[in-house]
Amino acid sequence: MNAIPRWLVAAFCLIFLLLVIGGGWFYRGQKQRVKAAAEDNLQAIAHIKVAQIAQWRAEHLADAGEIMARPFTVERIARWMADPRSEITEQILTWFRSMQEYHHFHDILLLDPLGRPRLSLSGRTNPIHPEALRALAAALRERRPVLTEFHAGPGDQVPHIEVVAPLFSGTGESAKPVGALLQQIDPRHFLYPLVQSWPTPSRSAETLLVRRDGTTVLFLNDLRHQQGTALSLRIPLDREEVPAVMAVLGREGVVNGKDYRGIEVLSALKAVPNSTWFMVAKIDAEEILADWRFVSSLILIMIVGLLAATAAVMGMAWQRYAKTHYRTLYLTETTLRRQEARYATTLMSIGDGVISTDSEGRVELLNPVAEKLTGWRQEEASGKDVSEVFRIVNEETRQGVESPVVRVLREGIVVGLANHTLLIARDGRERPIADSGAPIRGEKGAITGVVLVFRDQSEELAALRALRESEERYRSLYDEAPVGYIELDSEGRIAKVNRQELKTLGYTAEEVLGRHAWSFAVEKEEAEALITAKLAGDRPPSRNLERAHRRKDGTTVPVIIDDHILKDAEGRITGMRSTIQDITERKQAEEEKERLQAQLLQAQKMESVGRLAGGVAHDFNNMLGIIIGNTELALMNSDPADPRCKNLQDISKAGQRSAEIVRQLLAFARKQIINPKVLDLNDKVQEIIKMLRRLIEEEIEMRWSPGKDLWSVRMDPAQIDQILANLVVNSRDAISGIGIIALETENTVFDESYCREHAGTACGEFVLLAVSDTGSGMSREVMEKIFDPFFTTKEIGRGTGLGLATVYGIVKQNSGFINVYSEPGQGTTFKIYLPRSRDEEGDRRVEEPPRTLSPGTETVLVVEDEEPLLKTCKAVLEEQGYTVLATRSPSGAVSLVREHAGEIHLLVTDVVMPEMNGRQLAERLQAVRPSMKCLFMSGYTADVIVHHGVLEEGVQFIEKPFAGKALAQKVREVLDGR
Repeated sequence: MNAIPRWLVAAFCLIFLLLVIGGGWFYRGQKQRVKAAAEDNLQAIAHIKVAQIAQWRAEHLADAGEIMARPFTVERIARWMADPRSEITEQILTWFRSMQEYHHFHDILLLDPLGRPRLSLSGRTNPIHPEALRALAAALRERRPVLTEFHAGPGDQVPHIEVVAPLFSGTGESAKPVGALLQQIDPRHFLYPLVQSWPTPSRSAETLLVRRDGTTVLFLNDLRHQQGTALSLRIPLDREEVPAVMAVLGREGVVNGKDYRGIEVLSALKAVPNSTWFMVAKIDAEEILADWRFVSSLILIMIVGLLAATAAVMGMAWQRYAKTHYRTLYLTETTLRRQEARYATTLMSIGDGVISTDSEGRVELLNPVAEKLTGWRQEEASGKDVSEVFRIVNEETRQGVESPVVRVLREGIVVGLANHTLLIARDGRERPIADSGAPIRGEKGAITGVVLVFRDQSEELAALRALRESEERYRSLYDEAPVGYIELDSEGRIAKVNRQELKTLGYTAEEVLGRHAWSFAVEKEEAEALITAKLAGDRPPSRNLERAHRRKDGTTVPVIIDDHILKDAEGRITGMRSTIQDITERKQAEEEKERLQAQLLQAQKMESVGRLAGGVAHDFNNMLGIIIGNTELALMNSDPADPRCKNLQDISKAGQRSAEIVRQLLAFARKQIINPKVLDLNDKVQEIIKMLRRLIEEEIEMRWSPGKDLWSVRMDPAQIDQILANLVVNSRDAISGIGIIALETENTVFDESYCREHAGTACGEFVLLAVSDTGSGMSREVMEKIFDPFFTTKEIGRGTGLGLATVYGIVKQNSGFINVYSEPGQGTTFKIYLPRSRDEEGDRRVEEPPRTLSPGTETVLVVEDEEPLLKTCKAVLEEQGYTVLATRSPSGAVSLVREHAGEIHLLVTDVVMPEMNGRQLAERLQAVRPSMKCLFMSGYTADVIVHHGVLEEGVQFIEKPFAGKALAQKVREVLDGR
């Protein structure tokens, strides 16, 4: 080599240098030109698309604002919200359809101010998405249209955006919210095609729409190279090489980076004005430089050609000195053989693999370990290029790795392999290795070869991998555990925290680490004292300790804490590890259990009172009947001037009052005998409004607001009287001085969603009867007991405590329900909901005026097992001129009918008797005397002549206890067929 003339070497080097510099300059200029053109193109596309998206957003918000500014439309919607009539409903839906057809909305919903769907094109009634609820709150608060973020909820097939247009009745700051229009936009109709389009043909170019979501970047549209990514693909913000991350962190303009695929791209970043969105227009760097690489290849070919020509010239010069060159090589090889003999013994005995090469990188020596690891024997590998025998690749990329021999020969230094290097043996077996290469120098310092020393790392890496996997399993179990974990240092600061605890508290790890554990407790001072004592060894670790922690959003969460004290090798406390379990669901379950148990106890209490009332009613009414009847007989036969008449009158009044109490008990127990009719509640209230006004003081105003087009209800008209009388009297007693009692009716419909959220209600159509007052109101403790029998807050002598219990029983007996709204000092409202009757023909009979009783001439058979009451009834009827056959038993009645030769016109019988009941007796006797009529009397029928308290059709009945005049009147009505 030294024999080559220096001028020839210098000429070759000069030519080579000129070619390299010229080619490099041309190469660099072309690359910059191509890249600049691509940057201009990307920025133009990003600018156009951002402008179009901003215009699209502004147009939708402007359209929503125009809807808000339509007073007639808003008033129409307000009227519909108050009275959802079908004609207005169709007008609104027609308007919705026209908007949907023009704007291509996916759906349009009308919401009330609380966000509940009231009307929609799709018929949707389920709750709206939380994102839409937040937008609704912002729109009502700021009184302007709001555009939601992309979101997809349960049942949504694709992401969508919604425009919320709040609607206000009135003008200015005093305008009241009526509701809002929710316009659902399917981004596939305009926004996604706009984002995903590209103006020129391209293999890799695409535009992305992203926004920041916590500590990640959220992709808002499906990607060209990865489908199904809308609202599902997230990239952490710590991946700052990704253009999308750069965009949300505030970068704009053109940047280089790696996209979501990990591929080098050129990107233009631009924020969408007045939104949280960012536009990323990108194209693969490889596509940009494709044409440029073709030109570069031509340049390279030209340079190689010139170098080849130069090499040919050098070759001819080289031939002149070939003999000298080969002689030098021969001498060098002889020297190497002598050196090999000296170190061969050492190399063959060491435990690492050793390969030595000549200065050209050809294998000269393999020791036994190297033979085993490479699979080549010495005689087979000798003279071969070292890269053929010592084949190495990168374990992760599977790309070939530059041989250490080449680098040693090039740089003349000792080199080592990077990690993750695999040696591929001749039989294909792969082994991880550690390697180093060093130059072998001759007497004059020239490199005459390279020695490689390497060892098998399989066992070492297997141990490291096992350790790493063990650590990862522990970390995964720690982070993915269903309970929270925190680890404290000796001062109570949080040193470690898992994901579950961060999720429970709503913080990021950066916000939690380093803070004292008690800073998250609701009772900070108590928690600090306890944790400090445990870390000092003064208190044992906690077991099942219940605490309340405060989340980042200010809400509290109940937790159970278990501690484990950490100690070093010498037994000193170094910290504490705590397990924290969120017990919110358990607490809610316990509260729900207590609530249901309270409801069960209340129902059992009501049922017990009902059974008691039904049980005593029969005997008690019989005794009252005897008292009232005999008192009336005594009054009829007494001189009004006799002072004892006043005593008899007091006895009669007391008997009537006791009878009323029994009736109220039966009404509460839902065992009152009723005769329901289909009636218009407005007409019924209007009939008794004058009577109600007489019950209240002059300074109390009574207001009556009948509902329009009120549905009919089916119930006993007398029960309406009882309800209104009791409620109005209670309202009167609650008002001190001037006040208002308001009566109102209206139609109401309850759907399944309302009933699920309000216990004690029922689904369907109801007629509301509301009684409100401006009285003193009630506390929560009083409201919990108001329907209990005999509970009263009035003074002694002013009430029995059965008024509201009676109202409750009547409402329940008619399959309705009652709600009470009251606060101390704010008055009270009772809302009674009665089921709608589909039979719209009400009871239109005109009430006849009382008739004067004419003397009776007919024969009446009276059957009553209570002898005093039997005698009373016999005396009353005989007083009216009737012929009375009386007996205490059904068998006696059968005998009298059989023995009596004349006609018996009427049977008056008790219902509940020994031997057989009144119904059975009547059927038996009427089989013998078909023309005989029947009148039942009882204070408790035991469902003999009623079904669930409703009197059977055609059955004549008089309720015990009754006055003698009432009995005579009823007997006359039955005999006359009225």
